[in-house]
Amino acid sequence: MTENADKRRRQFLKSAISASTLALVASTGLLAPKRVLAHWPSDAFTADTVEDALLALLGQAQDIPEDKVSFKVGSPPSYAVNGASVPFEVISSLENIERIAILVDKNPNPLAMSIELTEGVKLPFKSMIKVAEDSKIIAVIRADGKLYQTSRDISVDIGGCA
Repeated sequence: MTENADKRRRQFLKSAISASTLALVASTGLLAPKRVLAHWPSDAFTADTVEDALLALLGQAQDIPEDKVSFKVGSPPSYAVNGASVPFEVISSLENIERIAILVDKNPNPLAMSIELTEGVKLPFKSMIKVAEDSKIIAVIRADGKLYQTSRDISVDIGGCA
């Protein structure tokens, strides 16, 4: 064999062994990023009603006080031209916020977003969601084990959910 063919053969063998080792390690789950692949509350995200989504996500759907949370939706407020990209902002002075959930009552699946926050994260929190049609958007915060919510109505010209 020529020296060039021998180098290619060695390179091929090294690559094949590396790929096989990587596939073996990945199949055992040793490379799974546990923080990224955290528990996915599929029952909450596939729920058909706001109440079912809150119950599946937070274990409570009734008697959530509507205070201590401020919520801005749309730009200008309460209006969005395109429901595929509706800006919102959640504001609160509550300490020890553990979770923020955003629900849209007339979306096919009302739970639009659920975020677990690490200790020390402060609000405001801004993002965008999809809104199917004129709806009520609900923000629920869990802080120190207690739930707080607020809501705003939004009008959309073009729905953003299929």
